[in-house]
Amino acid sequence: MAVVEIEPGREFIKAGADCTQIFLILSGKVTGVEWPTHERAYPFKDFGPGDFFGEIECFAGLPQYRISIVAATRCKVLTIPADAYMDWLHMDVDALFLRTQENMHRLITQTAEARKYLFMEGKDRLMVHLIRFYEQHQPLPDSVELRQTRTQMAEEIGFSTKTLNRSIKRLEELGLIRLNKGKIVISREGYEEMKAHYIEYYLNG
Repeated sequence: MAVVEIEPGREFIKAGADCTQIFLILSGKVTGVEWPTHERAYPFKDFGPGDFFGEIECFAGLPQYRISIVAATRCKVLTIPADAYMDWLHMDVDALFLRTQENMHRLITQTAEARKYLFMEGKDRLMVHLIRFYEQHQPLPDSVELRQTRTQMAEEIGFSTKTLNRSIKRLEELGLIRLNKGKIVISREGYEEMKAHYIEYYLNG
């Protein structure tokens, strides 16, 4: 095993590459990236300390990684040879049970989140995107400005530019964001309000 430091923006797991290592995030945040058939990257979820990668592929007998993982912040990661990791689980029934339980919980939770996301209104989807973007900056700053174009944002979130523009206007009216020469600026207060709204939505619908 080895502990490695990874710089922000570096892709350290590539979808389709041979699954030879298990990765455990010790500190920092990483982003899961899907590569659909049209070859445009789709960042779908952030992960942090305690999350494993490569483990589910090994459990399922898949020889390649299914998603790409990119460091969103500076990270420390524990790397474990996949063969040695699986040999350990074959011999340690308690560890196997705990990891199976954790992976089942993770898959069920992510599936539920994906279903809920599909039925969110435009402004709620935008809030999820903005919360993720803000939390990629550690420690949390007083404010963050998005550099993405409206087209890039709409494609990443999964709706039209027209819907995005309406959602941006709505969040601006609510005082959750402000615009600086057309760019979205998120304040610490706006982030905290959006986070509280999202948690309420997630718990109660």
